[in-house]
Amino acid sequence: MLRRMSIAGGEALHHARLMILPTPFGLFWAVLVCMLLLLGINYENSLAHALAFWLFSLAVISIFRSWRNLAGVRVQLIADGEAYAGGELRLLVRLSGRARARAIDVRLGNSRQRLEIHAGEGSAPMGLPVALRGQFTLPPLTLESRWPLGLVRLWSWVAIEMPVMIHPCPQMPAAPQGSRNTLEQVEQGDFAGLRRYVAGDPPAHVAWKHWGRSGELVTKRFETPARPSLWLDYEACHGDMEQRLGELTARVLAAEKSQATYGLRLPGQTLAIASGGAHRRRVLEALALFGGETVLPWEVQQQAVAPRELAGRAKT
Repeated sequence: MLRRMSIAGGEALHHARLMILPTPFGLFWAVLVCMLLLLGINYENSLAHALAFWLFSLAVISIFRSWRNLAGVRVQLIADGEAYAGGELRLLVRLSGRARARAIDVRLGNSRQRLEIHAGEGSAPMGLPVALRGQFTLPPLTLESRWPLGLVRLWSWVAIEMPVMIHPCPQMPAAPQGSRNTLEQVEQGDFAGLRRYVAGDPPAHVAWKHWGRSGELVTKRFETPARPSLWLDYEACHGDMEQRLGELTARVLAAEKSQATYGLRLPGQTLAIASGGAHRRRVLEALALFGGETVLPWEVQQQAVAPRELAGRAKT
């Protein structure tokens, strides 16, 4: 039912999708108007009549202004950066439409913000705690307003058809496990010629065939790659699946920071060595979706976050 009553993101808020209910203050206001009206009728008091009709008129104008405050508003939700399990999903809520709109409450999950629209646009950041990696659909966003007098509550739901990606929590192992080469294999540069052997050169770089033919000991030279190349291998990591994915995510971020090129090896999937923003997104997406590519509802994420929030409240 909630989906049927919602509007799509980017769609102008139509009056048919606006819900309205009186607030406790609005009910008190209505009772007061009725009492003043009865008082004026029973005692033929003109002042009571005038006050009752003035309050009634004020309530009608207030309801009309509340309706105009929300009608026609459009909502846009923009992801603000990448999200990692155990952290926060950052979003930017942007409202547009009327030249001026006041005191619009935006609620998404457990996050809430109050926005004002000036010159046709208003925006505010929002954050949702996340605990699980994967791809999730966001819950419906609620727009609500009680402006100007708080007599009525108007609200509407906006369906967000934007799945969000939550990446594994980046976490390096506490202690080095295995040699670096089992996890990251640095590719050698191209062959660049021979030079006279110098004591201390690695035996693997000595041209033994050339020494057998000429008796001269020389060493192979290789061009130093402009950027180191790494292979990030799931099988070379230790721990359970989430620990391995967390370690690989941390190494992807470290490789990006050092401007290295890198590839990824997962069971059943290999991404060749490359660099750039598109490659980074592909690698992080492969890590986030490893073991299941189903788009999950946000309720799954909330159920995982709830124990953490309870533990946080218990500490405070």
